[in-house]
Amino acid sequence: MTTTESSARFQRLNNTNYAEWSLRMEAVLVRAGLWGMIHPEVTHTKEDGMEKDASTIALELEAALKARTIAKMNEARAEIILRLEDGQLSHCLRSNDPRVVWLVLESVHRAAGFATSLALRRKFLTLKKTPSETMQAWIGQIQALGFRLEQAGIAVSDQDKILALTMGLPPSYDAVIINFDSTPSDQLTLSHVISRLLNEEVRQASGQPSNTNDTSEETRDEAMAVTGRGGRRAGGGTTSLADVVCFFCDKKGHYKSDCPDRLAWESSKKKGSKDYAAAVFNEDEEDYDEDGVGYF
Repeated sequence: MTTTESSARFQRLNNTNYAEWSLRMEAVLVRAGLWGMIHPEVTHTKEDGMEKDASTIALELEAALKARTIAKMNEARAEIILRLEDGQLSHCLRSNDPRVVWLVLESVHRAAGFATSLALRRKFLTLKKTPSETMQAWIGQIQALGFRLEQAGIAVSDQDKILALTMGLPPSYDAVIINFDSTPSDQLTLSHVISRLLNEEVRQASGQPSNTNDTSEETRDEAMAVTGRGGRRAGGGTTSLADVVCFFCDKKGHYKSDCPDRLAWESSKKKGSKDYAAAVFNEDEEDYDEDGVGYF
């Protein structure tokens, strides 16, 4: 058993895990100094910084492939074979060249027709976060699915990942999602969304009020009524109506929307506005004589 085999253990290649397997397998070969047997390093720029033409790159690649030693090639091929399930071994029979083996495996597992592409996209956009799943695990699951799509040759943008992350969340995250919809596009980055979702999970776990940019007075006041002006629950733990502190009068037992002092104050405001309007109307009438001619 080689050093890399004993120190790097991961699931062998099957029909469903090529994306993850290829990434880990590449790391194993790089660490063993064997990646050059698969993809010899060929620079695409000249010493003066200019791009090389395609024919020059092809010639240099051919020369690098010819320079490989048989011993190193066999070692690289062996590392690959040792990490395949039995059903994948037939792909290695076509050649003793590890580069050919690698490219065959790549072509087989990346072959994504319309139906496969559709199924992957559907799973990516319809996956749902389970109640027992942590936000960190949920984000990792979406990132892994995005990586699989990319490995299958399907472009996945950050916007696609944001959609998948938010569409699979439970209703308790609706307020945060609404806030995302109102966030300027230049600020709505994938890292911003991930950070907000992780913070929201902590907030929900601790029972703190939502810290969104909701500008609705009623929404804001209701939240503050529950927590009190100091941002703490009036009674600690689960808040009953008897412990609710009104944001308008600072008394317990009701919300601001039901506050009798607030209702009386608003009623007096309306009455005062009507009295003022009537007074102004009477003053305007006094400025005219009976014939409708104004006094000057």
